[in-house]
Amino acid sequence: VDPEMFRPGLPTDDLRRALGLEGRQIVVFLGVLTPYQGVDDLIAAWPAVATAVPDAHLLLMGYPNENRYRDMVARAGLGTSVTVTGRIAYREAPRYLALGDVAVSPKRSLTEANGKLLNYMASGLPTIAYDGPIAREILGDDGMFVPLGDTAALAEACITLLEDAGERKRRGEALRERAVTEFDWSAIASRLVE
Repeated sequence: VDPEMFRPGLPTDDLRRALGLEGRQIVVFLGVLTPYQGVDDLIAAWPAVATAVPDAHLLLMGYPNENRYRDMVARAGLGTSVTVTGRIAYREAPRYLALGDVAVSPKRSLTEANGKLLNYMASGLPTIAYDGPIAREILGDDGMFVPLGDTAALAEACITLLEDAGERKRRGEALRERAVTEFDWSAIASRLVE
């Protein structure tokens, strides 16, 4: 990851206004919108989060299947607390992630790479993921892990982080530091050369 591109503190006031997210705590997901990425699980978990944390908002960013997920959100009555943006240009991804208070990656594959975690970490976002070897390798001890497919645990993890600003800050700073020291382009290049 490029920690100069993906970093905390980027200006987001214009995006927050454009998306109608003023005064909201935002959980972000940026990636492929498919069931195996856990998007269905995240939507299934969201009613419990929205009930427990009324100012919470889920920002689902990515493609394809935007219309499928917009319909799913509408059918579930979640339109006031979930936004499906569709495709986000990569150059805009750092600012969209900077809107987040918490990031989530409930990816159902236990063996496939999970590059979005690196962008979340570099952005200083406390991150929730389904438990598995890839997520643990990337996030280390400061990720928040929930059992694969457990939507109740996924909801509870979101609630926990949204309600505890100190824990969000601690995890976000630790993950940012891990991204810079372990996964920065120059650090990876040095390891490859060795």
